[in-house]
Amino acid sequence: MVKWAKISGEQCFGLFALGFAFFALQELPYIIMPFIALGSNPLLEMQDKSVLLNALEKVFGVSCVATMLFVVHKDAVWFSLDTISEKLFFTAAIAAIVVYFVGWFLYFNGCQTKGLIIASLVAQPPVYYTFIGLWRKNYPLAIIGCLFLAAHTANVAHNLSP
Repeated sequence: MVKWAKISGEQCFGLFALGFAFFALQELPYIIMPFIALGSNPLLEMQDKSVLLNALEKVFGVSCVATMLFVVHKDAVWFSLDTISEKLFFTAAIAAIVVYFVGWFLYFNGCQTKGLIIASLVAQPPVYYTFIGLWRKNYPLAIIGCLFLAAHTANVAHNLSP
């Protein structure tokens, strides 16, 4: 865990190197997607209908990753599951990524309903980042994750609507 400078209160500008692995884990389905023959791919065929929702989604999504990587709690260590809250929030983050992967498995096998896409492929990454933020006491990440959840869900639901 590297801490370079205090930002405010208990948060520091630094580097959470393990965050790169958490980000790569979330991106894994997109990495393997080109190697899977899909009959249809509504996510990649989707057209953006709202410039504002698309911009908010992108800003909050990129902000989640940047905040996860470069904002660290003053007391943060590389990896900790010492407290009940750390165990709870880490478990919730793992549960979110598992739901996300189950959703991708179903999506890759032809179950491409709007409900599945929204509930598992769209909602779970922001939930994952929110719980990582709570686990790490990175409260800016938790807040941005909630904003990302709202923007990402609204944008994709709007784009998938007829």
